[in-house]
Amino acid sequence: MTDSKANVYDNMPNYIESIFNVFQSVTKRATSQQDKRLKTISLIILNYVKKMANDFKVELKNVAEPESINLIPIFEYISFNNIQLYDFSTIDMADVDTSKNEDLERFVLTHIYYITQPKK
Repeated sequence: MTDSKANVYDNMPNYIESIFNVFQSVTKRATSQQDKRLKTISLIILNYVKKMANDFKVELKNVAEPESINLIPIFEYISFNNIQLYDFSTIDMADVDTSKNEDLERFVLTHIYYITQPKK
């Protein structure tokens, strides 16, 4: 969540829409599987996307649920902002300070990355 809007990724509405679509998908999966951990992750994603939508004046109520999620804006945003995702296999939660916007954003985007990758 960049504090300076001078050097902002220029596709923010599509980025926010993609994040919201991921939230919708994760929420559906969490509900159908009755997975409390996944439900918690979906709420973290929702809080993040609501703040971003508010910051960039995007109406989430107008976002339709697509048949497939366009992940391109998410990966472009990560690249544009040079965000280094966490490695969940080696992460120490003491390294994540959720009071810092940058850490919280990395945490959310890392979850989205792992959730959206094909299962092996």
